Amino acid sequence: MLPRIQYLQFPKKIVFGAGAAAKICEEATKLKPRHALLVTDSVIAGTGGFQAIKRSLADSGLSLTVYDRVEAEPRLTMAEEAAEHAREVKPDVVVGVGGGSVLDIAKIMSLAPTNPKRIRDYLGINLVENPPLPKILAPTTSGTGSEVTNVAVVSLVEEQLKTSVVSPYNFADVAVVDPLLTVTMPPRTTAATGLDALSHAVEAYMSVESNPITDSLALKAISLIRKHLPEAYSNPNSLQAREGMSLAAMTAGISFGNAGVCAGHAAAYAFAVKFKVPHGVSCALSLPYVMKLNSPAMEEKAFEIAEALDIGAEGASRRLLWERSIAAIAELMRRLDQPLTLKTLGVPEDLVPRLAEDMLKSQRQLARNPVKVTLDDAEQLFRSMFRGELGVSASDS
Repeated sequence: MLPRIQYLQFPKKIVFGAGAAAKICEEATKLKPRHALLVTDSVIAGTGGFQAIKRSLADSGLSLTVYDRVEAEPRLTMAEEAAEHAREVKPDVVVGVGGGSVLDIAKIMSLAPTNPKRIRDYLGINLVENPPLPKILAPTTSGTGSEVTNVAVVSLVEEQLKTSVVSPYNFADVAVVDPLLTVTMPPRTTAATGLDALSHAVEAYMSVESNPITDSLALKAISLIRKHLPEAYSNPNSLQAREGMSLAAMTAGISFGNAGVCAGHAAAYAFAVKFKVPHGVSCALSLPYVMKLNSPAMEEKAFEIAEALDIGAEGASRRLLWERSIAAIAELMRRLDQPLTLKTLGVPEDLVPRLAEDMLKSQRQLARNPVKVTLDDAEQLFRSMFRGELGVSASDS
């Protein structure tokens, strides 16, 4: 049988490397704008890196408006307010500098002036009708990969779920990835965002929409995270570690931006908003349990992920290599002091049936999962997540 046709989408241009942020003004002026909208949050707004970007844009003669009210895990109501602000100030270009929440809102602010409906009306796939304003996205974390994806995530507070605006119009005109912008991340954020990148890479690797291109990117990201995340966590000023993690997050972003994520994100979405769990933490916690759930379908791809995680493969079966990979990821989470159970997060076990029902609402992610997830499967998954029942060991033989 001939292989299916493969597609790969990512930003028009990527500028990567230490000092790349100094190129933002140059890239912006190439777009010939008169008025730039600079999007960030209140924390990043006070950093030296952001201030340097702001000065360079202002010194270039551009009219400049700064929007620094982006909240973490942005609610849909906040996205609607940001969209209205963008429509009012009428920029020619949007520049987002911050973590995944900032970059997602920058995407929404770039589409709002040319798309007059409520942002709620664009939630879903390919519902944005008109081309957006040009945008430049520069991450200050190494996790979401939002700078290279077509997704903008928002939280639905009443429904206690997350959802997204998914559109090729969300791709950046220029993604500027500068590891120097990430050195101010505290260790806890470094760990959570780094494990978010790992969840993107592994879920893209498990996705039924994966292909040889996305797999190669995912495996590279997994290898980089294994090598560099512990060092970035323990030694925040290590430029080598920060560069490795910036590359990993971007590479994982391109991978999952094409292959998609699967049941791990569906599980995370079920409890993250309800219990105010940061996105990276919720996805990381779900990851090893979903890998265990998917074990029957993943043995054929076990050798490559074990190699990326630097797990000895000699004499081991593919089943055992997959289990060792799960154990290695769980051990990495322990090293980074990340929660491995829902109980640790204060999630009551009697909510398991509700969480299972909510997980099944994320059909877009579940459709990509290599194993069909029933309601009973979801309940068992959450009970295992509550109790910490992985049943794997890195030393199993």
